Amino acid sequence: MTEELEQRWCKKCFKKTRQEIIFMPEIPTYKRRRQYKCTECGLTSWLQGRRPSAESVY
Repeated sequence: MTEELEQRWCKKCFKKTRQEIIFMPEIPTYKRRRQYKCTECGLTSWLQGRRPSAESVY
């Protein structure tokens, strides 16, 4: 199993950190929330997914 990491803002560290995705919904649209865990402090939080960048260009 490969762990997925994203650069996200951590509310506890007050900076962008690498965060592991703990829970991904079955239908991953950007409005559905995912559960992230900070690799530095261990804080878990539910955040919306990133918007697809290809659609915002057009």
